[in-house]
Amino acid sequence: MKAKVFLSCGQNNSSDEPAVAQKIAQSICALGFDCYMAVAAQSLRGLRENIFAQLESADYLVFIDFKREEIRVNRGEPVCRGSLFSHQELAIASFLEVPSLILQERGIKPLDGMLGAMQANAIPFSDRDLLASAVAGLIAEKLQRGEWRKDARNTLSLEVADPQFSVARQNVGVLRRFYHIAVRNNHHRKAALSCHAYLDAVLNLSTNELTTPKTVEFKWAGTPLPGVRIGPTAVREFDVINFVLSSPIMPEFWPLADSPDYYPRMGGPGKYRLSFSVVSLNFGTITSDFIFEYGQTPESVVFFKAEVPVLDVSL
Repeated sequence: MKAKVFLSCGQNNSSDEPAVAQKIAQSICALGFDCYMAVAAQSLRGLRENIFAQLESADYLVFIDFKREEIRVNRGEPVCRGSLFSHQELAIASFLEVPSLILQERGIKPLDGMLGAMQANAIPFSDRDLLASAVAGLIAEKLQRGEWRKDARNTLSLEVADPQFSVARQNVGVLRRFYHIAVRNNHHRKAALSCHAYLDAVLNLSTNELTTPKTVEFKWAGTPLPGVRIGPTAVREFDVINFVLSSPIMPEFWPLADSPDYYPRMGGPGKYRLSFSVVSLNFGTITSDFIFEYGQTPESVVFFKAEVPVLDVSL
């Protein structure tokens, strides 16, 4: 899993900026990163679904501040302002605490916009033709110093636990099997805080019947708390389905609820597609689908992560 760099870079179509931006993106990818190159969104939906979402999941930001029109400050020598869209992206990245590499074209008003608010020390440049190699060199230095990494992501991921189930004695002589989903924190230094797990939808693949359970937190393995911390590169599991080891089996979900109205249900033996989400205080929401199939016996159970796309619960 490659780390993702969000490239915030002016792309004025009447200049050489798009070509320069492409070269910078290529140089970042050549170092072993994924690179998202931001393009100015034309609607609130575009901002929310593209810019905001990509910044939220970005591991690093490369901010390139190109010159815009000239302005005069206190009747002094003319200077230029920077790119408005890029400064907005820098503001969001600062709020999200995304580590940033900041470069600014010579001739821009010093400490203008977000740079002044952040007291950021921008690296100046003047030759756009050399910019891609300069950015690559600066990132290479960060990699060498251990400040950036190519193999860590600012995301959580869901997978079937290994082993995928455990067996516990519930009462005298009664054994119960518990299936788990593992939540992995892919970041190398940031802990995921206040993580909560939810079942968003249940699709009966035999009847094509889709149900959306009431919103209720699922139980994390080993604790009664609804929210947990997942340390850097660590994994925590939550309880998905359990049943008594008997025949016929009767699988049940295990949410943290004291009312049967909040317990999701399956409609008997068959094959089901289950859509789970994990929400974190400081990571983006991650959603994945899993297949759970069962018949009459414990040996009939099949449980695995489904291929994308995930269920569309808005239908």
